[in-house]
Parts: sequence; structure tokens; C-alpha cells
Amino acid sequence: ADVAYAAALDAATRLDAWDAERRVDVALAGLDACPDRQRPLATLSVGQRYRVRLACLLGARYDLLMLDEPTNHLDADSLAFLTGRLREHPGGLVVVTHDRALLRDVAVEFLDLDPSEDGRPRLFAGGYAGWQEGRRRERERWARDYEAQQAEHQRLADAVNEAQQRLSTGWRPEKGHGKHQRQSRAPGVVQALRRRQEDLAAHQLTVPEPPLRLRWPELGTRAGATILRCAGVTVTGRLRRPVTLTLDAADRLLVTGPNGVGKSTLLAVLAGELEPSTGELRHLPWARVALLGQEVPDWAPTALPHELYDRHVGQLQSAGRLADRDRLPLSATHLLDRDALRTPVGRMSQGQQRRLNLALRLAERPDLLILDEPTNHLSASLVDELTDALRETAAAVVVATHDRQLLADLADWPVLSLTSDAEEVC
Repeated sequence: ADVAYAAALDAATRLDAWDAERRVDVALAGLDACPDRQRPLATLSVGQRYRVRLACLLGARYDLLMLDEPTNHLDADSLAFLTGRLREHPGGLVVVTHDRALLRDVAVEFLDLDPSEDGRPRLFAGGYAGWQEGRRRERERWARDYEAQQAEHQRLADAVNEAQQRLSTGWRPEKGHGKHQRQSRAPGVVQALRRRQEDLAAHQLTVPEPPLRLRWPELGTRAGATILRCAGVTVTGRLRRPVTLTLDAADRLLVTGPNGVGKSTLLAVLAGELEPSTGELRHLPWARVALLGQEVPDWAPTALPHELYDRHVGQLQSAGRLADRDRLPLSATHLLDRDALRTPVGRMSQGQQRRLNLALRLAERPDLLILDEPTNHLSASLVDELTDALRETAAAVVVATHDRQLLADLADWPVLSLTSDAEEVC
């Protein structure tokens, strides 16, 4: 008993168990989580429940802490607190995340599970910069190997075709030559054809096609057109302070603010999917507005991507919102690879479902594209490509995000800052 007690005491001392309650309280406050220990979890929002769980993990001081997308449901202040705690964590730390700012601030080594040339994971050292540079070199080498293999395969196929042509026409002697001359040349031509066919059959296509880069469709409307105006817009219980703004063609707007202040509500109002309680909202009559929400629609699990896409595009055309000339095939944007295109949505990853939802929104060919936390569940490489596309598109774009790297990349955009007290555009 004394030995067991000593071991338990040693473990408690090592974990600093006497200070655990205080550490959890500090984490609850730092993450803006509910501090009421007596409140049932079922009465909390999804974001609040998540922050309570995360606070408990941070307060426990585990020897090995493993976190899956820890920045989901966190606002700017909570993100700063989490980053500081993870950098100070005395034990081992494993983080699965698409948050590039967190990766830049915390990670030392990267185990990259994205598709690779040989199908195996890649381990990169040197922090975020080392990972980015390593990925770039890997992708460039992969593309070179793939192109070289395809070129060699085509060369061998051309050689077979050439030999077949020679067998059927090229080896025949000119008129006046004896039949025995033609027969004597035939075996050599046949043998050459067989050699080339064997070479082609032996050439294995071992290098898979590299992931395709995002292909952004042409969007937008004529310059100078005012797409929407809203004045004094509020939504009871969800968007308390009135918002007034105007969006013209090709305008850019970042919407920021803490959780619960009404960012998603405002985006739904701007998209015409939610009626404001007060104020006025006017859209340009023929303007097309698309909203990429935080959650994907409630699709039937057995539905295939092309079924959902064709149905969505068909509805747009039936409603007169999309002309035949503007219709895009699902594969046009390169958002889904061949495997994903054949996968029922119920078996897709969250990232694949997010890609499909973005493809549906782009199929609308919007004049105004509204995105709510667009980087959630997307790979770092796709987020980089998406960021470039948002900066360059002719469509007007509104983005609400807590993604610190995206905020830094779009720092030159106008900002609508929502707070509990006021809204201001700067």
C-alpha cells in the first residue's frame, strides 16, 4: 500500500495535480468558455462545448497532447491564448490542423499525408518554411516524373503504330519485284512490330497523375454596378447592432469579430437567405449571389457528386439563374479528383464535402461570392490557391474568417468589424 501511495503521490506531484483546478479555470477564461461548472453540457452551443473540452485538455498537462483541429470554434483572442499554451507545453505535442498560422507558430516537424508520388507520407523538418519548400520541390519533381513517363509511353505507342503501318503498307516492294522479295522482308517487319509491342507492354505507368491545381471560373459582372445595398440591418437575438454597407462589382470585404456576434447571420442576410428583422436590403435584380456556409447541406449519404451537381445546375437553369453557355462541368474546377468524383457523399471526408460544396457555389457563376470560414477542412495547398483566386476574381467577394493567415493575406481588403457594441467599416 505504501508503494502504491508513493507512486500515486509521485504521479500527482509530477502532473502538478494540486494546481489543476486553477489551470482549467485559466484555460476556460482564455478560451472564452463557459466557466459555470454546474451547467449541463447539453445546454451549451457546439462551440462552447468544444472550448470546455479543450480547456480541460490544456489544464491536464499530459505528457503527450494530441489535438485534432484545435482552432475550430475559436475567435482571435482564444486563438492567441491557445497558441501561447501550445508553445509552452512541456510534453510532446501532435496537432492535426489546417490552420496555417498555428502551424507556423507551433510546429517543428510536419508529417504530410497529402497525396505523394509513391503514395507514402512525407516527413519534413525545418518548421513551416521547411515544409512549404519541401512540398514545392516534391510537387515539381512529381510533375517532371509524370510528364517524362507519359512522354516515353507515347513514344513507344507511336513506335508501335509506325511498325503497324510498315507491316500493312511500308514493306511492300515496288511493282515488278518478285513475290519472293516481299515474303523475305515480311518476317523482319513483323519481328520489329512485336519488339515494339513488347516494349510498350513492359512500360509500366507507375507515376500517378499529380493533384491538379484549382481552376477558377470566370465570375463577376460589369464594372461600376452596385450589387447590393443594406441599411440598418439587424436580426433579433442574432445581429443586434445595425449594419449599413454597399457592395459594388469587384468589391472586397472582410467581416471580423468574436464568436456569437452575428457574422454568419449577416452573411445569410446579404445572400438573401435570411430576412432581417429591421432595416432594408436591396440586390441588383439580375445579380447572382452565392453563399458558401460553414456547414455542408444535408445531402443524401448515397448521392454521388455528379448527381448533386447536375441537380443543382438544373435547378439554376430552370429558375432562369444560369444560361446554358455559363454551365460548367463538375470536373472543370479541379476541386475533386477522380476517386472523389466516384465516392458517395456519405463516405467523403469533410474536406471532400467542402470542396464539393464550393464547386456547387462556383457553378452558380456568382457576381457576389460570400464565404463563411472558407478555409475550414481544406488543405494548405488548396487554401493558398483559393486565396490567390479570391484576390484575382472579377466577382465581388465577402469573407468572414478567424483564419489568421488568411486575414494576413487579405490585409489590404476593407474590414467590417462586428462587435457587441458597434459595427464599423475601416
